[in-house]
Amino acid sequence: MAETQTQNHDSSPAPAGSVDVGCDMLTGFLDRLACMGKAHTMDTLAATELTFSQLRVLFALGAHGVGVESMSVHEIADQVNLSLAAAGRTVDKLVGTGLVDRREDATDRRVKRVSLTTEGRQIVDSQLSIKQDLIRGFIGRLPEPLRRGLCGALNPIVDNEVDYFSGIGDPPPASDPAPSSDSSQKANS
Repeated sequence: MAETQTQNHDSSPAPAGSVDVGCDMLTGFLDRLACMGKAHTMDTLAATELTFSQLRVLFALGAHGVGVESMSVHEIADQVNLSLAAAGRTVDKLVGTGLVDRREDATDRRVKRVSLTTEGRQIVDSQLSIKQDLIRGFIGRLPEPLRRGLCGALNPIVDNEVDYFSGIGDPPPASDPAPSSDSSQKANS
């Protein structure tokens, strides 16, 4: 298998431990892993006859965390990047299909709490199971030394006191804009 070489701005190969090479290798790995199950995953999702927004809401509710039984419609809208009205309509449709349950918040009747029903949980769990089965199949096909090496490389990243995932995807901190040339000239006058 050919080794991926990422080029720096000066046309020399990037060093093996560089961010660019690591990014290329991990992206290639994740893309190939994702492609393994795309057809099967898409077939099972299409069989549900749910819209993309409805699926996003189901998965947001399913990923919200064990022990957290519900989310407000506002929280759902924020999580799946829908307007409050669109999230409300999507929840209405999911309630109609029996996949989610909606009820008043115990402390504030103006807030509607949404949670998965047993049937909704089964859809989310079945999709997660498909993903886990694909990954298990891939790992099972690796020769034992590679499997050990993969576990050894991932363990200090995933099971560490340092959360390497923290802040990924957050917008960069806003920096103070530099004063315009006009204001600096006025200050010097």
